[in-house]
Amino acid sequence: MPRPSRPAKPARRRAAATSDELAPVFDAVAEYFGLLAEPTRLAILHTICNDERTVSAIVEATGATQTNVSRHLGLLHAAGVVSRRRDGSSVHYRVADPVFVEICRSACVRIAARIDAQSPLAGELLDYARHA
Repeated sequence: MPRPSRPAKPARRRAAATSDELAPVFDAVAEYFGLLAEPTRLAILHTICNDERTVSAIVEATGATQTNVSRHLGLLHAAGVVSRRRDGSSVHYRVADPVFVEICRSACVRIAARIDAQSPLAGELLDYARHA
C-alpha cells in the first residue's frame, strides 16, 4: 500500500520591510508620480508619446511658452522620462520611459471614464489614451 504523501512545507516568509526601510522607495515613487501632477507636463508627454519632437514643435502643440516647456522638459529629462538629442541648433525630445507613458495613459482612461461620455474633455482624454 503506498504511503500517503506529506503536505509540502510552507515557504518561509521573508520579514516584511519596515516603513523606515521603505521610506527611500516611497520618496522616489512619490517624486516619480509627482511628474504627472502638472498639466503642462501631461500635454508635453501627449505631444511626444509617439514621435520625437523639437522644442519649438512641442511649444506649438501645447500652446505653452518656450521657457515653460523647456523647464518641464528639463525636469522630465532629469527624471529619465524623456531623452534628448541635439541636431544643429535644434533639440529633439522623445519618451525614454514607456512605462511612465503607460501609467499616464491608464490614469487618463480612468478619469475619462468618470466624465460624461458626451463631454468634449472626455473625448480628448480618450483620444490621448488611444494615441499615447
